[in-house]
Amino acid sequence: MFQVKDPEKTLKAIAFFRYALAALFLLLTLLRPEKLLFGGLALLAFLMARSGYCPLVRR
Repeated sequence: MFQVKDPEKTLKAIAFFRYALAALFLLLTLLRPEKLLFGGLALLAFLMARSGYCPLVRR
């Protein structure tokens, strides 16, 4: 666990990164033949971004 100065700002940055990953996996879903794999990864990244869960940041 990491102690940070502003945990809310850190969690927002992590959520932004996860939304970007979800968008990347959605794009790969359209372009690659492994549609189920990338669709599942996109859903997982989106749900992780929506939940705001991060075990490494101490609040």
